[in-house]
Amino acid sequence: MYGKDREMADNDKDVRELLKLKQGLIDEKDSDIQETGYDVRMAQTASEKTKNFLWYHKAMIAGGIVLVIVAVIIYLAFFVKKKPDITIYSVGNYAMSVRTNFENTMAQYTPDFDGNGERNVTIEQAVPDEFLGDTELFNEVENGDSQIFIEIKSVYESFTSVSGEPVFADLSEIIGESGYMTDIRSTAYGKRMQLFSTPIYIAVRRTDDESQEHAMEFVKNLQDGVFYQQSK
Repeated sequence: MYGKDREMADNDKDVRELLKLKQGLIDEKDSDIQETGYDVRMAQTASEKTKNFLWYHKAMIAGGIVLVIVAVIIYLAFFVKKKPDITIYSVGNYAMSVRTNFENTMAQYTPDFDGNGERNVTIEQAVPDEFLGDTELFNEVENGDSQIFIEIKSVYESFTSVSGEPVFADLSEIIGESGYMTDIRSTAYGKRMQLFSTPIYIAVRRTDDESQEHAMEFVKNLQDGVFYQQSK
């Protein structure tokens, strides 16, 4: 046991001697440490261990960061819906390609209300069921966020008022005659897009606030053919 303790004491002495040599406190010729061809490895601090880990794994870390950035970009591009300048509620059940075409072409007539440099229109579709569709439409008219409604004339005639108040805004100043809806086919937008077949009526939800003002400006642009270039 005594021999083992002595060996440990000698090792500690050698470590102290090596530290003094490295710090220049003693001269190599005065040291009792014999040259072995190997350096004595000292215990690393937590900071040194972290630096060594980052150094040896820098390629993997950099690759991981790149993958995370790419994943975020893909998520934002395909799964996060852009905030719309105008929200339209469609009672008709259009195919995805038709709805996307409406959104893209109508966006050209939408002012950049939120000032983000983009013009976006979102079309929400009703449940394709006769009873549930009417129920959802009533809920949307009463409590929803949609500013504009598009569909056949008979649907609007069923929801002209809620609690005695008009549901839709008066469009007479835009269309030149009394009424709260207009056929998109008769607008400059409809003629430009060559919408000649099924009547598609458009109406503005009456809210008496900025949302209604934006919707009215949008419909006026459709009527008069005022459209904008989308920002790059």
